[in-house]
Amino acid sequence: MVLAHDRNEEEFVIRPPVSPSGPALVRHRRSDQGAKTTAPAEPPRPRFDRSLMLRGELTVPRAGYTESYIAWWDSQSGAARVDYFDGGTSTYRLLGADGSMRGVRVSMDRTGERHVVRCAVTAPRRASLMDRAPPALPHLGLFSFAGYVDTPGGRVERWRHTVAGRGGELGGVRGEALTFRHELELQRAADNDTALPLKYTVSVDSSVLGADCEGYEHRYTEVRLGEHEPALLRLDTEEVCEETELTEQWELVEPLREFTLEYRDPRYNGLFDSFQEQYDRAYAGDTEQAVRKALLIQHLRFIDAGNRMGSTALLGNNFFGDRLDTELESLYGVDTTGVTDELANGATGNVRTRRDTELLPQEFDWRNKKAVTEVRNQTDKCASCWAFAVTGAVEGALAMRTGRLTRLSEQQLVDCAGPYGGKGCNGTWPSAAYDYIEKNGLNEHGDYRSYEANVANCTAKENSSATYISGHVNVTSRNARALKAAIRGNGPAVVIIDSKLQSFRFYKDGVLEDNSCGRRLSQVNHAVLAVGWGETNGKDYFILKNSWSEGWGDKGYVKLAAELNTCGVLTSPSQPILNLDNVGKQKPTDDAA
Repeated sequence: MVLAHDRNEEEFVIRPPVSPSGPALVRHRRSDQGAKTTAPAEPPRPRFDRSLMLRGELTVPRAGYTESYIAWWDSQSGAARVDYFDGGTSTYRLLGADGSMRGVRVSMDRTGERHVVRCAVTAPRRASLMDRAPPALPHLGLFSFAGYVDTPGGRVERWRHTVAGRGGELGGVRGEALTFRHELELQRAADNDTALPLKYTVSVDSSVLGADCEGYEHRYTEVRLGEHEPALLRLDTEEVCEETELTEQWELVEPLREFTLEYRDPRYNGLFDSFQEQYDRAYAGDTEQAVRKALLIQHLRFIDAGNRMGSTALLGNNFFGDRLDTELESLYGVDTTGVTDELANGATGNVRTRRDTELLPQEFDWRNKKAVTEVRNQTDKCASCWAFAVTGAVEGALAMRTGRLTRLSEQQLVDCAGPYGGKGCNGTWPSAAYDYIEKNGLNEHGDYRSYEANVANCTAKENSSATYISGHVNVTSRNARALKAAIRGNGPAVVIIDSKLQSFRFYKDGVLEDNSCGRRLSQVNHAVLAVGWGETNGKDYFILKNSWSEGWGDKGYVKLAAELNTCGVLTSPSQPILNLDNVGKQKPTDDAA
């Protein structure tokens, strides 16, 4: 997915058709900010009544993405096809001889070992005028001429349309009045009649959230007028689709339609109600309702667009769907302030790895060997991921040594690790937890107060620990084979990752590989537990246990691509050193340690 950003684009260049019925090509540059607007006689109302190919980009700033697409449309039948993200997903509008219409979405599922072509197909229905309209373009019946803009590429027409509602109308919450401002910029072909769209922008004002609180923009980078090869708009689902499902969700097969409507897609009203019921939300008045609904809409848009990319990961909505970024800061509990590469790579021992790393299996998972406890929830009120990750690593090492899986206490680290650099519910480097356990041990979960996502006085009693450790080691940085060998030889490892991207926040399944994710030590912010690894389609990944509950990700887990150090998974891994003489209620003697 391409994040919204400024782009240098070509100037307007018009290639007029050889004949009025021939194809026309338009490439464009952003209108000059200082361009002069003039208002001579009003031109004829633009129409989109000729078959076309439209190449464009949809940018949704509040959702944080730009989506490329190519649309083909037949003006006679209304049949259409749209390819998204260079063919990651394609949608078809298939018209029957009886006037009925079916929508089909074709996508390549790359989340598993075998790539599967999946199709979602709607039941036939009578095609309306909107169903037959060109994709990615607004209906111009209510637009009014707003003047010309003289640009280096020629004269550009502006057409505008404003829709204003009262409280609770047009997709607003109760007490929220929304205003939708539509603007289309276009040029004319050589016949001075045919409209060639350049840019379509919608901005939304809210009586509660303020001006320009929502919006999107289409940039049409190429337009070709003329008939298409008939085969381009045909689809044999029996031949193409490996797995087919019937769907009533027309937004799956016409995802660009909501970005041409006069106001918010009404489906979001039901989705917002369902979200509140599912996650037991109770909002305090119109303002919070408006904020939460706007956030949910933008997050759903990001998720849907991300799933059209055809990537190796599947995104899905979860309990973060209505949350502000600032509300989630406490999820990221690693503080790298003052941590240098030298400090991150320094430890109290040398990593013990197998010499025969070339014999590492293709897949390995400590969950299958009963060395990993259940997924827990640090909650969004305490930045304690460092405590959960280190506790998980010690649990795994202890299970290796004793053959018995024991749940240990994260709350003890939150309460007690302060003298060693722990900051409770604030960001902490994992070495503070290791150092505390080395000197004081760690209790079983039932021998210390339950996790409450807060910091209290340390109540750990002497000689009550389930285990101590002899220190910790840092695995060779940015080396996937070294991390695999360490996990196999010593147990699950603590890894520090960048978890602030929406693609990570809304991960659902598959292997996440996002080049926008931070990899440097200064960019990582969240501690998780690497419990194993695997391979799919020739690409390695690590299996990470998160501390955001089983309601997040794949039952609390995520697979991160090992290649290119995705999200910093290889930047600073570490493990506890735990020997048999560390186990028990008594602190080991210095000689034994």
